[in-house]
Amino acid sequence: MLASMEIISPNTFEVPISWQNHLNIARQIVVARGGPQSAHRKDKVSYFLSRWFAYLDVLGSLSGSKNGQPLSAVYWSNNDLGGEDDFQIDCLLGFTSHCIGVLAKIAELARQCDIERIDSAGTIRANWRPSPATIAAAEKLEADLRQGREHVYKGCMHHRPSFSSPSSTTATTSSTPLLPPESEVGWDSLEVYATNAAFHWAGLIHLNRRVLGRPSTDPEVQNAVREIVGALYKVRPGSTAEACLLFPMFTAGCDAQDAGQREKIMTRLKSVEGCGMTQVRKARRLMQRVWDSGRAWETLVTGEFFG
Repeated sequence: MLASMEIISPNTFEVPISWQNHLNIARQIVVARGGPQSAHRKDKVSYFLSRWFAYLDVLGSLSGSKNGQPLSAVYWSNNDLGGEDDFQIDCLLGFTSHCIGVLAKIAELARQCDIERIDSAGTIRANWRPSPATIAAAEKLEADLRQGREHVYKGCMHHRPSFSSPSSTTATTSSTPLLPPESEVGWDSLEVYATNAAFHWAGLIHLNRRVLGRPSTDPEVQNAVREIVGALYKVRPGSTAEACLLFPMFTAGCDAQDAGQREKIMTRLKSVEGCGMTQVRKARRLMQRVWDSGRAWETLVTGEFFG
């Protein structure tokens, strides 16, 4: 929670401690308690904290190789679920347990490749190529992402009918709450599926750009950018789903070549920024620097968090 506070509103406390330091201490605590697998669904508090820590740990790692060593991806293989439950979209995270495991593995590979791919001056080595073992691992992860995108998802287990607003004049009883409008239920379903898909496509961009070393103009990269931009049309501006999309929007925005796509992403980022979350403003400014300089974001990043 302290890491989250520092990400959203830096320097809230009198003693400045970075979100990376807070997160590193949290990692030590989690490992000392037996790892994330020690938190089970029956213990709602510890299970909630483990899920939120997974989000911070994995997205923090994907936000740049200088953000501390994340937990091994093995920790995020959700043995407590398995089967169809692995493809249940988590309303807190915005994507499935399967996806968090794949993203964790991509983060590990990307971190290893960044060490070889980026020199001490922060410049990408033009002659760098991934090893055969890295390529094989990337192809496996690409297949995992495809499986995740094409799977028939299960809705979040926490979803339940909404009660009527206090201002409603329609009579109800305690046993028969008013259901939300049918159109709103439809939007909620559309948004959660779009958000989940966007995270899968963002993972594919990281895999192609940071692990396989492909250029921004690569057809697979540009297709993933289009898919993420397309997902934005399925998410209402100002919705809670939109607030979850910083990572996919930033990822797609940095590699967007089309002016219309850039404008769409910039507009939606400014919409989320209106919620007052500092990390969104930092990500937007970094994305603009990428466009202005033509450099890859991972050579310009200075501790931003893209989530």
